[in-house]
Amino acid sequence: MPSNDRLKTVFITGAGKRLGRAMALYFGKMGWNVGVHFSSSYDGANQVVKMIDQIGEITNGQRGIALRADVRSKAQLESAFDACTRHFGAPPDVLVNNAGIFPPPAPISKITRASWDEVFSVNVAGEFVAAQLFSAIAPENARIINISSLGGLEVWNNRLPYNVSKSAVIHLTKALARELAPKISVNCICPGAISMPNEPSVSDASMIAPARIPMQRHGSAEDVCEAVYFFATCTQYITGQILTVDGGYHDAR
Repeated sequence: MPSNDRLKTVFITGAGKRLGRAMALYFGKMGWNVGVHFSSSYDGANQVVKMIDQIGEITNGQRGIALRADVRSKAQLESAFDACTRHFGAPPDVLVNNAGIFPPPAPISKITRASWDEVFSVNVAGEFVAAQLFSAIAPENARIINISSLGGLEVWNNRLPYNVSKSAVIHLTKALARELAPKISVNCICPGAISMPNEPSVSDASMIAPARIPMQRHGSAEDVCEAVYFFATCTQYITGQILTVDGGYHDAR
């Protein structure tokens, strides 16, 4: 649980499903208030909020709030931050930039300008705008944690827009870390092959066989959540860092 007198608050984009949902519940279990941002996952986000509220009823009183916004819209994101601040009585302490899209594979000849722009408007511009808005209201010792991907560190066949966008998130992290110091630390998580329970293998995990990973397994949502929570609670002196959560796969290649 947060150690100061008031409960700390985390604002997580894309928190209505998959890794974002897991992060929201993890922070809730650790005693944090959670701003559960979503774009289209209305039912999922509200279910997460209900679960966090139920946890809070028997622990420290932490709560959640569902916040709808298109990350491509600065006005909508600003309204979401305002609603989160009003609901909890203080601005969020931590921003987790998790919202992103993983488009279907396509050769370069099939990539349109519209599809390219869509990926970058969500995966890169969305993270920048959220960080920009958060930095204007963040308290001292605030944190930003950007979610990139193993795909930002290496090249995958027919995944050009995704690879380049996630690489941009890594450089965005380093630039923000310099720009926002010393008030805010900014770090980045690059998940590798992460298997989500009760979901088909449609993400990064489907590309890498467990036998090729030194740890001999795909990662879990818990693995990523623990890495995110580390950056949310560690010394603020750690900033501008890129942490790969991939069971050793990238460095062992």
